[in-house]
Amino acid sequence: MKRMFLKMICAALALCSVLAFASCGDGKSSATETTTAPATTAVPSITAPQQTTSGDVKKETDLSKLHGMAEKGDLFSGSWKITEGAGSKLESFVFQFDGDGNAYLMVDTMGFIGTYAIKAENNQDLFITQLMFGLNGKYTYQFSKDKSSVVLTNIKDKTTSTLVKTDSYSCIPAAEDSPSIDEKLLGAWADGNGGYLYFDKKGIMYETQKGLTFTFYNYNAKDGTVTATYKMKTETTETAKYSVKDDTLTYKDYEYKRVSADELP
Repeated sequence: MKRMFLKMICAALALCSVLAFASCGDGKSSATETTTAPATTAVPSITAPQQTTSGDVKKETDLSKLHGMAEKGDLFSGSWKITEGAGSKLESFVFQFDGDGNAYLMVDTMGFIGTYAIKAENNQDLFITQLMFGLNGKYTYQFSKDKSSVVLTNIKDKTTSTLVKTDSYSCIPAAEDSPSIDEKLLGAWADGNGGYLYFDKKGIMYETQKGLTFTFYNYNAKDGTVTATYKMKTETTETAKYSVKDDTLTYKDYEYKRVSADELP
């Protein structure tokens, strides 16, 4: 659990640096223009991973299905950018709603996990969302005729934000040419505290702290070192030592057990 909170703090600090970029030039804080500060997100309960056998190591998963859209969805399902009003300076932010109550604040290949709901309260249809920045609170809403844009009005401070749907965004980076791959790493791993890793054959790595953040990377694995690059406004490259023994991965000095890719959240 200590590692989970440390990861969340690091992610929040990284997001604050992006907010600093967004506010440059006009002397205003873009965060204060959007909504009130979010309520504290409860740490989800953690269930122990179901360890799988090494025979499942070759099983690939479709990364686009992770945090993807629900089959039925709702009017808010999809990816949106704020183009006018409160939050419009957060031009690098993409807000995703999966049609199943999960909301994601995306900056390039990194995501922050929240929730949303569509409810009727006091004879009003409301859009209610809880995210770290950008959109947080209760809003009335008005869609355009073609449902490609929506105006949200914060019921607390009456500020408005116009969101436009975007179909061009993907949080998964393009695969690099001829990455260095270690067959022993391939597949999904769980640390038992809600943290998961996944390495595929194309050189894409996925990491998540369940209920908090997730990141997609380009990676290379060679001589016991993973070199992983993600983008959050700017590109950042990290290196980590690893070793694999049987169905146990030691990564950044933490132990992970091999699990089925079907268990990835």
